Amino acid sequence: MSAATPARSRAPRLAVRIGAGFVGLATATGSITACAPSGSDGDGDGSGVTINVLAEDISYTDNWKELLPDFEEQTGIKVNIETVPYSDQAAKILLNFSQKSSDYDVVFTDNTYGTGYFESGYIDDLSEYESDFVALDDFYQPYLAPMQKDDATFGLPVYGESTWLMYRTDLFEEYGIDGPPTTMDDLEAAAKTISEGSGGEVAGITLRGAPGIQSVYPWAGFLRAFGGDFYDGDTLAVDSPEAVEATQFWADLLKEYGPSGVGNFDWEQNRIAFTQGTAAMTIDATANGPFNEDTEASVIAGKVGYAPIPYAISDPPTSGNTDNSLNVHALYLSSFSQKKDAAYQFMTWATSEEVQNNAVETTEAVGVTLDSVLESPAYDEKYGPFKDALLGQLATGNVDYLPAGTDANAIITEVGQALSRTLAGEADAKDALTAAQKALETQLG
Repeated sequence: MSAATPARSRAPRLAVRIGAGFVGLATATGSITACAPSGSDGDGDGSGVTINVLAEDISYTDNWKELLPDFEEQTGIKVNIETVPYSDQAAKILLNFSQKSSDYDVVFTDNTYGTGYFESGYIDDLSEYESDFVALDDFYQPYLAPMQKDDATFGLPVYGESTWLMYRTDLFEEYGIDGPPTTMDDLEAAAKTISEGSGGEVAGITLRGAPGIQSVYPWAGFLRAFGGDFYDGDTLAVDSPEAVEATQFWADLLKEYGPSGVGNFDWEQNRIAFTQGTAAMTIDATANGPFNEDTEASVIAGKVGYAPIPYAISDPPTSGNTDNSLNVHALYLSSFSQKKDAAYQFMTWATSEEVQNNAVETTEAVGVTLDSVLESPAYDEKYGPFKDALLGQLATGNVDYLPAGTDANAIITEVGQALSRTLAGEADAKDALTAAQKALETQLG
């Protein structure tokens, strides 16, 4: 997963099931306005139309399923939602699109892939469709931006995130560290102080080390912290001096001060290592915030500080090539769908205020995407401890943080393998990234 797909920890999972009772509440407190499909999908009211949705298997999808009977009753549109893990999505969606199949009317994945789908003509520009459920102007602009290109809007954001530094305020105080690190040297020094001061009982820092998108997603922040990018202009440059320096620093940091087995850590394992108190710092998705503060599952609730990712360069950017991500998971309308108007009605309902408010109230939904929901009292009450830090990261998030488009998967795969080789000590960063660069030049021409 490119970002931290909201996991189903015990508390959120129970909440979403108990939340079935909120179906009536949602319609009683704020009725959802049905809008008949404008095209020729059915009898004008949606009756007899069935659409198929391929979605991530996460809490947001659970929320749709709980509320879906209300949508189907109002519109007459039947919706089949097939859920798969994020790691299985890319291949399945690409196979469907490459065959020009109408099997799926809507797909739900992140903007890293969505941009490529739009460039390939696999998904539609949504500006020609109409719905009374939600308007494009209702979305928080940083979340909508990754789905906009050349005056087109090709996705509706369901949830999004940035990345940040999370650190143990109690340990920083115990070891005399004055506030969060503001440079990469400070980060390394803090990791060293706590790791050595605790006799190795607490790792100085934990990060994702598993191959592919798992390690590449947070590592891309290190790349940019050292002034690097995946490209030099239009030329691929994963073996640039900045990339080499960032990778060697990343690997040495984990080898010296990371937890045992960190080379296999995915998002969930990394999150657990931090929330169970075995590491003093981590850099990962803003979606981790609710898990840190979950008093039933986290031993560090109330003891976590949230800060921007530090830089190694002396003149860090305030916009553009920043070292924090802006990753958004959205609904996309297949160009090959034969039921586009009905599909768009579902997309706008699934991202509507009523549906997003219900997600906030019943499950983990820190990444909701409407201005009105982000500003609601319920959101403030639930996510207040880190809301300001979250919005600050989103406002400066780098929309080009990961490579996007048709080459994205190959680049992420090769760079991920180079990171694994460096962390395992099979090669130094320069040799590993040079091999990745050559492999990609061969694959991509």
